[in-house]
Amino acid sequence: MQYARLPVPIQAAAALGVTALTGGAVWLLFNSGNAVAVAAPTPTSSSAQSECAALTKALPQSVDNENRRGTSPSSPLTAAWGDPAITLRCGVPEPQILRPGSKTYDPTAEEGYFNGVAWLIEKTGDGYRFTAAQRAVYVEVDVPNAYSPQTSAVIDLSPAVIKAIPRNDGASGPDTSPAAGASSAAPASPSASPSASAGASAPASAGPSASR
Repeated sequence: MQYARLPVPIQAAAALGVTALTGGAVWLLFNSGNAVAVAAPTPTSSSAQSECAALTKALPQSVDNENRRGTSPSSPLTAAWGDPAITLRCGVPEPQILRPGSKTYDPTAEEGYFNGVAWLIEKTGDGYRFTAAQRAVYVEVDVPNAYSPQTSAVIDLSPAVIKAIPRNDGASGPDTSPAAGASSAAPASPSASPSASAGASAPASAGPSASR
């Protein structure tokens, strides 16, 4: 069987399209079909938008062995993997649990240190929410109960967070452990075994770490 060659202008346009995907619009690759609804946050500064865009490009294609999928509306500030979806939002406001005076404020909020990032851990209706609280921009990850341990997702995501977003003290590299004013102990359910990932840590009393 013979295949017709594309006209030169079409070939050139295709090449330009591939080149564009390697730049700031790489997130578009994941936003065609099978998109999951994720509310896009509104970063408060241009630097936050830039850092979140850099994070989106650095994110892995696979998280907890689940493939990346599109988000709706399409945004360089959000990402998703698997079904049910593990979702990420970059540039979210400071969590209420960290705000003095809020109804949910808790100065002893629990935090886990996984793969170099200190993640604030909160129970949600259908899983756990992890927030990178020592970075210049807050990064929020929601992991449904269908995944066990839920911390596997943030272990996979931590290297990209470290690469793309500086710490809130302006330094680069891993977070300090634990964050000031927070407990280093993680709740029983979203725990990771010490062998889950190099550099990940969990308390000795951690709960189940069985695979999905």
